[in-house]
Amino acid sequence: MWKFWLKGLTRNRQEPIVAEPVVPPAPEPEQEPPLHTTDWQVLVKSWAGFDREAGLKAIRSSQSTMRLAAILERLNDWVPQVRVAAVEALDDYLTPQHAESLITQMPAIMALGNRKRADHTATIKKVETTLAMKECLACCNEAFWVSRGVSARFLFNVLIQTKGENDLTLFLVETMGHPDLAARQMAIAKTQELAGGPAQRVIALGLNNASGILRTQSFRAAMRFQEGRIRLIEQFLVDPSSAARSAALWAASQHGVDPSRILLERLAGEMPISKAQWLGVLGLAQNLSVRVPEEWVHPGINQRSGAVRALVLAIEGNHRPEMIVAALHDPSQAVFDVAIKGAHLLVWRNIQAEMTSRLEREWVTLQPSRRRALHRLMPKWAQVQFLLEQFQKRSNASYWLEQIRLWIDEHYMIFDRLTPKSEREQTIQHLTELEATNALPTGSLARLI
Repeated sequence: MWKFWLKGLTRNRQEPIVAEPVVPPAPEPEQEPPLHTTDWQVLVKSWAGFDREAGLKAIRSSQSTMRLAAILERLNDWVPQVRVAAVEALDDYLTPQHAESLITQMPAIMALGNRKRADHTATIKKVETTLAMKECLACCNEAFWVSRGVSARFLFNVLIQTKGENDLTLFLVETMGHPDLAARQMAIAKTQELAGGPAQRVIALGLNNASGILRTQSFRAAMRFQEGRIRLIEQFLVDPSSAARSAALWAASQHGVDPSRILLERLAGEMPISKAQWLGVLGLAQNLSVRVPEEWVHPGINQRSGAVRALVLAIEGNHRPEMIVAALHDPSQAVFDVAIKGAHLLVWRNIQAEMTSRLEREWVTLQPSRRRALHRLMPKWAQVQFLLEQFQKRSNASYWLEQIRLWIDEHYMIFDRLTPKSEREQTIQHLTELEATNALPTGSLARLI
């Protein structure tokens, strides 16, 4: 035993000790070397965050509208440190002497509100506070009247902070002439803070505005005043705007006004002479599901306004199928849409001859959307049968074959109880023959039945 133990000990002494390999440390990833330049325009557009941050520090050597634009862009930078540097650089411009530059860059400032890398609320609020200073008001007021959208709303809020009670009323009255609808809407909303007389002065301008949206808002604002409320409800029940009429119908139910009485009085009176009058009376008739007098139908359906013709058709079309069929030729899309809706409710065999004849004559010249709508008036199997007939008798067979392919691609498992069984079987036979000759892809018929 001792002999074996000594052999093992000798062998272990002779074997060299192998040390674990030394793994050199991994080299640190190479960083982009900083740009050796003092040109802030190059730095703030660099791919390296350190350079952009350095550029924002260099940019503060002086101020200009161009420099401000670059700062605003970096306010939403993807590197937090760069955003902080941009906020610090922007502070240089939050003084009255830079009001014009801030107003010039108003679209970019407003765009910050929709950017989500950081919360820019505080930044926008600081700009608002700066522009609300007394020294900035002249610039803000001048810019307000040529601003649109979010910029107009922002400047409205800036200016409104500086107005006393008397000046506020005058400003809101003037704002009702602003070219931007949003500014006018804000003026109406602000009347909630005014006393009755000044508020009604502003609201009166909104009630007579050309915008249906603003009239509706003004009507709702006016409902808090008892004086003249009933007369206003009666007036707005025949407003040309559907939204305004809906508001008036709700108010009528709250204040004891009978819309049916107002409608009957209008229908018994003189016929409308303007588009707005036609839309108001016909719109209320449609809201109340009341037909118009016989003597109104012909003049109404011959009005120049497509909106008026569409309303007449919507009210009377269900009772006059011939009017629906005639309206399928109307150039107004609004009228055509109402006519198509009504035509789907008609018995197909009563209009089959006329519709089929028209499609044969005008298929190529019809607008694609109208051609498609008229074709869909046919029962499903009749639609493809029509295309098969054109394929069989026209010289342009390739065109009609493509129309058949397109039609098949749009349909699956047809359910059609209107097409007689004999006609359906004949159509299926024609499709089977086309598929057998590879004119149609294999499986075309299978997807239909």
